[in-house]
Amino acid sequence: MNAERHDDPIIEDEISAAEKAADTSDKQSVTEALRKTVELQNKTKESESKILVAGSTEYITAEQQKPSEVDPTTRVIEQHYHSDSGQEVVLLGTEHTYDANSPEAQYLGSLVRAIPPDSKKVLILEGQYDDATELPDDPEEAIRVGGGEFAYMGALAKQQGVEFVPAEPDPHENAQKILVERPDITRDEIALHYALKVLVGVFRYDEASRVEDVAPYIHHAVGIAGNTSEGGWVEKSTSRDGVLNMSESEKTEVTGEMPTIVEKLNSEFAKIYPGKKLLDLQPDGSITLLYDLNQQPVPWDPTPDREGRPRTKISEISSMDMLMRDRHTFELANQAIERGQEPIIVVGNSHASTLKPAFESQFQKVA
Repeated sequence: MNAERHDDPIIEDEISAAEKAADTSDKQSVTEALRKTVELQNKTKESESKILVAGSTEYITAEQQKPSEVDPTTRVIEQHYHSDSGQEVVLLGTEHTYDANSPEAQYLGSLVRAIPPDSKKVLILEGQYDDATELPDDPEEAIRVGGGEFAYMGALAKQQGVEFVPAEPDPHENAQKILVERPDITRDEIALHYALKVLVGVFRYDEASRVEDVAPYIHHAVGIAGNTSEGGWVEKSTSRDGVLNMSESEKTEVTGEMPTIVEKLNSEFAKIYPGKKLLDLQPDGSITLLYDLNQQPVPWDPTPDREGRPRTKISEISSMDMLMRDRHTFELANQAIERGQEPIIVVGNSHASTLKPAFESQFQKVA
């Protein structure tokens, strides 16, 4: 008897168990293993379907309830669950910070430090960082330049010998899926979407900077939409890890592409904010952010209509991107459970809102 192969790694162990049982002609074990396989597959699919779509009525309600769920001391949303096999599952929703001394960073850091190296715990962190990534060794430097609290936890995890994995798929893959699912969305719009979210971090301390200092990050963001041979804006797309390890010659190359990138970003931005300019790049190499990207609603908000602004292609891209990332995070959590691990999932608190119904369906919530 040959059990049908599934692409879903969550149920692969159950399939293998069924095949082994068949080899020993233990028909009862085969039947039971396959029954568990089907039950697990159906439960996981049903739970995944409960992930909230950003922009939906349910999402808006969850976002309205979110302030009451944030711990006033740690500034973190914290939910605890148990899997069917008794493993602990923790879902943490954060307010993004780049300050290692903030209450949030201090609390998250204490959680990492409390994990022994031989623990079954695994950190699933928002972003593209894993234990093979060249994060700064100093956690306080990592939080400033590497990606906020997620890079901070990753750097601490490396020091502690704790496993951590990125909570989301390669954004380049997400961009390609969006282009396939929504032919009306352009690469230009996708480039603007990812650039806007990066610009918030790039200019978090000062609205002006030297172009060579920020070029690798902006170049990477717009390159998610593809390179010039694909209809994108950049000669060569880069990975997040590539940005952190970029050579001086590579930095010079991407800096040389910035005048074209800035021109295109301003053109696309003016389509959703007529008369507004996003960036100013001067001949002396200074670059300035001209629009306050923290004012509400932010351009990528999936529900700008709550603030009296119309939904745009950028908000629609944001909604699709969030759902793809949430599905991937949920899959990673289930894979960790199947490996016998106990996942701690750390994501922005909007993702905690969208993931919560799926987690409550898949796992048993601990009061």
